[in-house]
Amino acid sequence: MLAAQHLPYRADIDGMRGIAVAIVVLFHAFPALIPGGFIGVDIFFVLSGFLISKILMAEFAQNAFSYGNFYARRARRIFPALIVVMAATLAFGWLALFPDELKMLGKHMVGGASFLSNVFLWFEVGYFDTAAETKPLLHLWSLGIEEQFYIFWPILLALAFRFRASVFWLTVTLLVASLLVNVGGIKTFPSATFYSIASRAWELLIGALLACLSMQKVSICFGSVRRPASDGVGIDTRPMFDSNSAAGRNLLAFLGLVFIVLACIFVRGDKGFPGWWALLPTLGAASLLAAGPTAWINRVILSNRLLVWIGLISYPLYLWHWPLLSFAQIVESGVPAREIRIAAVASAVLLAWLTYKLFEQPIRTRGGRHPAVAIVLTLLVVALGGIGGWVYKQDGLPARASIVENANFQKALNLVEDRDNAAACKQRYGFDTIYEYCLLAKVDQAPTIALLGDSHGYHVSAGLTKYYSGQGENLIYLGTGIPFFDVPALPHELYQGATTKMFELVLSTDSIKKVMISTMLKLNLDTSGGRMMVEKFRGTLKKLLDAGKEVTYLYDVPTLDFDPRACIKRPGVASSTNRDCTMDVADYNRVVQAHNEIVASVLKEFPTVKSFDPSKYLCDQQHCKAKVDGKLMYRDTNHLTYDGDLYIGARYAEEQKARAR
Repeated sequence: MLAAQHLPYRADIDGMRGIAVAIVVLFHAFPALIPGGFIGVDIFFVLSGFLISKILMAEFAQNAFSYGNFYARRARRIFPALIVVMAATLAFGWLALFPDELKMLGKHMVGGASFLSNVFLWFEVGYFDTAAETKPLLHLWSLGIEEQFYIFWPILLALAFRFRASVFWLTVTLLVASLLVNVGGIKTFPSATFYSIASRAWELLIGALLACLSMQKVSICFGSVRRPASDGVGIDTRPMFDSNSAAGRNLLAFLGLVFIVLACIFVRGDKGFPGWWALLPTLGAASLLAAGPTAWINRVILSNRLLVWIGLISYPLYLWHWPLLSFAQIVESGVPAREIRIAAVASAVLLAWLTYKLFEQPIRTRGGRHPAVAIVLTLLVVALGGIGGWVYKQDGLPARASIVENANFQKALNLVEDRDNAAACKQRYGFDTIYEYCLLAKVDQAPTIALLGDSHGYHVSAGLTKYYSGQGENLIYLGTGIPFFDVPALPHELYQGATTKMFELVLSTDSIKKVMISTMLKLNLDTSGGRMMVEKFRGTLKKLLDAGKEVTYLYDVPTLDFDPRACIKRPGVASSTNRDCTMDVADYNRVVQAHNEIVASVLKEFPTVKSFDPSKYLCDQQHCKAKVDGKLMYRDTNHLTYDGDLYIGARYAEEQKARAR
């Protein structure tokens, strides 16, 4: 049984690991250097599927498989480095992260410990989701995919061997089914397709299929060449290509390397990945594996000492690099300077080597076979997951001594929502999906003013509600996509799909006399789509006015060129970020000049339409400010805090009072 657990060592596979982790790390640190470097994860999937499946098939063939031994080996392989990295990540997070950030980290620790990170991230994707770069454990999604695969794969293999079914056809069937799920879902369900085991399993199954073929010593041949026999008598017929010949192996290795290089150059995340594009790195990895250690590229390039050394520390290096880069992004409130990113990568390499030497190797070689080792490691992972869950339940420990000093600023970063009011409003109007959202100041009374808008309407709703409630009005906020009539909605744009229902409500409610429109959309005349949207804007104003509504257009707030978190000092962490909390007003004006001119031109056609521009209260002659009167106005680069909401509402109230004089 022990013999079945080990395969002949191939230095070229460690070299492939080295290439895979190197391009991932370089992509994350310097995206422009290797635009498609994230495909290194797909190479890892193929390698993992090949190596683990070969061990499993050998054990099943010898009737030596044990679920306990298999998962104990997995625990000894992946838990030591995972425990160290997760513990260190939590320790730094406790010191330097704000409550909302630490709460998110706690949630992701639960995902990492349970190998459900991919599922957690899948369901987090949305408009208000935080940037991927600010999630220190985001990279554990790939570990989740692998471990979920290794839950069902041994079971299926066990059934195949027990009932003497073809492992080859089992693998092919599952591979094709998963690939079809991937290709079929990439456009309609991009997030699910990226993170789901169902649409990713085929990449591991490519490695599994290769393991199956290699154990059956199958060679791939095509074409034929007729040559005189070596003895001069008769004709020999040989295949033009034979994967087991020296020339065939060299060709496979060359094609594999070319595929991976092409993937690094041409694959992009916005091109629909994985989809068909994932075939480049996966087939490239499979070709290099199939070529074997004797192919020239495998023997000379992949087996060189540097690549093999990087391959040996590839797993801890993968685990360490992302938290370091992510924390640098968080602390700097934006893309860190090149020097900081270089330092983060160098630190990741050093920490990976130390983790390998001090934790991974000793556990594998000294006492690693003892059953208690796997049990202790598992309990430590479970404990870390439990601590993460506790941190999440405690809302990121807002009472930590290290962060209490700036508690008010940190609190301002949180989204404020009256969920009870939203639920009552939705119930009143029969809105039964999350894409149909409303707030009504007095739910038991008919609305008199409607605010239609996207999230940039929501973030001024509290201030406007406060003002109009004081005037005896009842404001209803209706959350939409683009708040214009007849804007076509794509199948996945569900908020836009609900917009028509919102407008129908406004038009059919006689008590609504005033309508306010607020959106982050910037109008342009440069494209046919832009010109269409201008016409939709014009048509919306006309339709509302024709219905006898008084209309007000709200200009958007400035979008900052820095994260407002940079305005808040983090304890115990030095940052090079400029904390004056302003941006040049000239930069803002350049961005909105064309939009403002278009809006002004359209509004001239409708002289009764009023407007309100909050930017003049957030910008002076030189700067646009994220802080006003000692309070943080923004919770991210383009959404107001609750204080900012009330501040803009108060300025709006002042304008209305001035007009009434």
